[in-house]
Amino acid sequence: MSPWHVGLALLLLVNVALFFSQLLGVGSQLAHMEEPGLRADWVGIERPWAAPPPAGVAASAADAPAPKIDLKAGQAQLQDAIENASNGVFNNRPLGLECRMWGPFLPSDYVRTEEALRAWAGQVARLERQVAVGYVVYLPKPVVDSGQGMGQLAGKGIADAFYMNTPGPMQGTISLGLFRDRLRAVQHRAELQAKGIDGVEIRERLGPTRVFFELRGSPGQLGDLQQIYNLNPKAELQPCASDGAN
Repeated sequence: MSPWHVGLALLLLVNVALFFSQLLGVGSQLAHMEEPGLRADWVGIERPWAAPPPAGVAASAADAPAPKIDLKAGQAQLQDAIENASNGVFNNRPLGLECRMWGPFLPSDYVRTEEALRAWAGQVARLERQVAVGYVVYLPKPVVDSGQGMGQLAGKGIADAFYMNTPGPMQGTISLGLFRDRLRAVQHRAELQAKGIDGVEIRERLGPTRVFFELRGSPGQLGDLQQIYNLNPKAELQPCASDGAN
């Protein structure tokens, strides 16, 4: 073998040895990178959260134990909040203002009053409602169906009664009287009960829809309102029922 061939063989062996040595070195570096927590060290990333807190620094809120939840106390607080909100809704009458109700008016007869109130500085709200035009004293249908009929009433001296056959909420009942005043209707019910007639009830007889004006203002504004009413003396101007109840 010539010296040239020997040199070529040695050069080849050296290259192979270098190749395998570099391959083994890269593998050890990859294994080092795959170890948990060491990748950041390899790329030089700081991890301040991993360092222990300095001396004298209190533990964070995340390390503190979770507070205990008192369900009963929470439910009591929720109930108080609901009651306070309800009181705020239902007791929302403006302070310092008094209320007056002007009416009733027919739906076709309130326009002139509404125009007169446009010059008034108080608060105006137009309402529509049915008002009671009388009170019916009667025996309900279940009582009639149970056997309390016209014959039984006649036997107890009740002649002013008639059977209601008209379709509607009063069908199948027995009317025992119609009164304009509720107090008189209550008195008549007591007289019937004294004669041994049980189950008697009283029901409002509602009329057509009427228009009212609910008016709120200061004492000075109510004085101006009275002057407007004196110039347009229709219906009645009275304190609101809600004010009378408080």
